[in-house]
Amino acid sequence: MLKRTISSIFLSNVTNHRLFSLSATSYRKIPEYSHELNNRHRPFGKFHPRSPSFQNQMQQIHNMNKQEDNLDDIKPQFNKYKVTRSQSKISSNMKTIEDDNDNDLFSEEKDDLTMLGTDKKALSSTMSSQRPTSSAISLTKKTNNLNIPLEVLIQSDLRDLYTDEDIHQSLELHINEIYPALRPFTFDLAYLINESETLKRFVEMGVDIYRWNQPNIKAKYVLTLNFERDCVQHLVFLNEIGIKNKSLAQFLSYNPWIFKETIDDLRVRINYLESKGFNPENIRDMTLRAPFLLNLSTKTLDTKLHWFRKKFHLTEQDSHEFVLRAPKLLTLPLQDISDTYFKMKTHLGFESTDLTRIFNQYPKLFIYDYKLIELNFDFLYNEMNISRQRLLDYPPILKQSFQQLRTRCLYLKYIKRQQFDPTKPNFVSLKDLCMKTNELFCQYVTKTTSEHYLNFMKTL
Repeated sequence: MLKRTISSIFLSNVTNHRLFSLSATSYRKIPEYSHELNNRHRPFGKFHPRSPSFQNQMQQIHNMNKQEDNLDDIKPQFNKYKVTRSQSKISSNMKTIEDDNDNDLFSEEKDDLTMLGTDKKALSSTMSSQRPTSSAISLTKKTNNLNIPLEVLIQSDLRDLYTDEDIHQSLELHINEIYPALRPFTFDLAYLINESETLKRFVEMGVDIYRWNQPNIKAKYVLTLNFERDCVQHLVFLNEIGIKNKSLAQFLSYNPWIFKETIDDLRVRINYLESKGFNPENIRDMTLRAPFLLNLSTKTLDTKLHWFRKKFHLTEQDSHEFVLRAPKLLTLPLQDISDTYFKMKTHLGFESTDLTRIFNQYPKLFIYDYKLIELNFDFLYNEMNISRQRLLDYPPILKQSFQQLRTRCLYLKYIKRQQFDPTKPNFVSLKDLCMKTNELFCQYVTKTTSEHYLNFMKTL
């Protein structure tokens, strides 16, 4: 009983205290400027973001900046996705365009792109009082402002929507100015065929000019050529040595640098090859298979021939035969061939005599990447247990597609026909593994159907 009375007295005191505090706060007067009361304990209250003094200062600074921006003339800016222009009134006689070197952001790229003597100030823009906000061209005509979208520049069919002749003249003016900026970083020569008579003549001849797009330096050089001045004499010379019609178009598709060489130098190189025992038919065939052969000076050709004789211990007859079989070796860097020779000798375990034998049998092997040679050798030697001596019998096996070679060897192992020893029955030669198609491989080597072979390939 005593505990209950004590607890009730304590609760009544607590509730009375709460009611008193609430009534005291309700009758308290709130000052007129509550922020002053809140900021009295803050020594730096005037710098608080919510203080009125700070907000007034920021508003004054903003107004001053806005006034300064209105006084400045804002120039339109270009980027590689949007081209925006704002120009003053254009009369029917079309005023000349003022040059502005500081605003031409693509002057160097345009020179690199065309190299046809185009105006370096084609992208210069006039001063405007408003900042452009849309990708459109603003044309002013008789106090009527027209915003022409960029799609009209790219699609000529949309220009028929504008019937006014003055607008068409203004559009042509802007198209001529902005055309290089529409594709400022592209080297696709297809866009310049209509502007270059030289490219038109090459297309009519059947030359694949898309091969000249990369590297960019090749495209730049081609655009500097004049067909009558720089190309006609070289075309006549190539016809004289037997490169005509489709062969001529194929040759020029890979080697437009031939126009850099003088006719006298080309005749000297032909005479040098004839002095080495090559007849005109051989020279024509070598030139078609190695288009850059005639770009090498006689001194370079003689140095490379001497290097091959010394490296592979070749005779005059051997060097003559390897040039006929693989003329492209003369156009490759000697360092690459030397690296392949060194790695095959040290990493794969071939002797110098073995490498000379490989070179005499199949010199094209040294054109291929060493990584492919090493991959095929590792699989045949370690997985299929084929000796080096057997590989010397047919060196082209080392340049085959690794995926195709591995699949065929595993298939022979699956049907228990992996017999590569010529002294035993059911012998499979290395040449059989290099057949062109899977149908021929199944028909003449495995004696199975192509579907069975394809089903096995799905299990790998």
